[in-house]
Amino acid sequence: MTIAERNFPKHLVDPINCPCCKQAVHVPTLEIVVDHYKVTPLEARILGAVWKGKGMPVQTERIFDAMYIDDPDGGPTPTKMYLAFKVGLCHLRAKLQGSGINVENVGYRRGYRLVLGEK
Repeated sequence: MTIAERNFPKHLVDPINCPCCKQAVHVPTLEIVVDHYKVTPLEARILGAVWKGKGMPVQTERIFDAMYIDDPDGGPTPTKMYLAFKVGLCHLRAKLQGSGINVENVGYRRGYRLVLGEK
């Protein structure tokens, strides 16, 4: 049993079946969540940036960097980047609704954080 499994109450997140072995996973990884909920690449980058924060606030600029990491120009204008982020976040939240995995706004200019276990 890993440290994450010992410290993570099993009832907080609904079990997800592993795409490879089809067994229930009570402590999902980012890859399993992305696969199970059919998250788009942009939504996966948003979720990945917040997931790396491990429950701590992640500034919006860091999420933007993750969204456009492959773009040599750094992405579109800040206004278009923010709009794409808000649309992607809205779709991501809709897909994860009821799963026990949430991305919440921490406060004005503080960013977003991953919350596990709130349905």
